[in-house]
Amino acid sequence: MDKLKKTIQQIGRDIENLQGNSLKADTAYSLFPTYATLQSQMTTNIKDKHVELGLDALIDDKLKNGGDPFVTRSKLPTIDTSQLASKNDLEELKRSVGSGNSGSTELKGQGFPYALNAEIGTIYTDTTAKNGAVKWIKKTAGTGSNAWSVLFGDVKFKPRNINSNQTNAYVEFRRVNSTVEVGFGGLSWGWFGIVRRGAPSYVPQGSDRERNVVILNVGGIPVGFRATSSKLGIMTNDKGKRLGTFYLGGPGDGNQLRLQFDDPVPTDRDIGDLRFTNMSYTTDDPWPETL
Repeated sequence: MDKLKKTIQQIGRDIENLQGNSLKADTAYSLFPTYATLQSQMTTNIKDKHVELGLDALIDDKLKNGGDPFVTRSKLPTIDTSQLASKNDLEELKRSVGSGNSGSTELKGQGFPYALNAEIGTIYTDTTAKNGAVKWIKKTAGTGSNAWSVLFGDVKFKPRNINSNQTNAYVEFRRVNSTVEVGFGGLSWGWFGIVRRGAPSYVPQGSDRERNVVILNVGGIPVGFRATSSKLGIMTNDKGKRLGTFYLGGPGDGNQLRLQFDDPVPTDRDIGDLRFTNMSYTTDDPWPETL
């Protein structure tokens, strides 16, 4: 019994020693930082020590996204922005080009622009391409046909009032912008032909009634296709043998067209294998309004 009592007393003393050497719970918890302190320290480390901690390399590696790397701010190239247009520059350009109203540099409409009193240099597009004229430019102040010139147009015209020709033979005028080309044809293989001298539809030309043949009489070249001066070309047969010349009169000679044979025109046969050298010229006429 005494032995048991001594054992219990020893245990009690051991417990007291243990308690005397141990920390109280409140004191133990005070040794650990709070959550707010840890969060603040982590934020500071990330902000100030991201390179030392290796965070940049880790983030770059994560952003590669399976082989498609993103460019980080540290790798962005340096751009000289002094050469770039500012917003004010773009607004000024927009104002100078215009927005399609009457004061702009490019207009659209239907038909000829003769009634438009636009600024010189204004471009006009005819969305109907009337008589083959698509794009125009204002060349002088005011309105009317003299104030506008065709920048792009293409039209062909065959006068119906030609003389001395065989059936189906024709003369064709083609105007591209301000250039006119004269063409002959209508018969087999592109030939042009006239009837014999003395036939009912044959019209001699007064300066040489045996050799000169009227095709378009004085004033016969249509407005829109007239030359600025008289022109002369060579006329041959199908084999290239010269037969004479063809003459296109300018404004000083009646705007006419005639053939001038070297020999008198036959009275017993038609001539149906005529060919002509190229003839093209500049015109100052306004674009043809009627065809």
